[in-house]
Amino acid sequence: MSVGPLAGLLIQTIAAKYLRMSATLGDPNLEMPETRPQPKLPLHRYAKTQYAAELLVAEALEEHPPKPNLSMRSNTVRLLASMWYVHGSMAFPRGWVSPAMQAFIDRGIDCPNARCWRSYRSDVKDNPGQFLTTPGVPVDLIRQMELDLLADDSASN
Repeated sequence: MSVGPLAGLLIQTIAAKYLRMSATLGDPNLEMPETRPQPKLPLHRYAKTQYAAELLVAEALEEHPPKPNLSMRSNTVRLLASMWYVHGSMAFPRGWVSPAMQAFIDRGIDCPNARCWRSYRSDVKDNPGQFLTTPGVPVDLIRQMELDLLADDSASN
């Protein structure tokens, strides 16, 4: 029995949807890569501040290193909170994203792309309390960040 071109297209569309659904549902018959692909590092290098950014990330990693058993979100917020603790503010030196990403890649930790890093920094800066229930984050630092945010708001009013 032969099918017409429209029916063939319909069959291909259904098969493609099944493959996408199987991939998201963990079908054991479908082979998936073992690890996530690593994102590309940002191309910009900032000569004047790059060294300071690298030192900041290195020191923050000593305080709260990423853990392989935590989610990407948890490890990212851990590092950002630690960087805040070391630096004293969320206004990190230009070029901080590359060393942060490279640190995760070197340790084999799932690494968000550069846009996600900047988005997480913005979220942590604007509302650190939303990360209090994130597993593995330094809760004491998150609470201190909230207090500092409240102090900044009251000083500006």
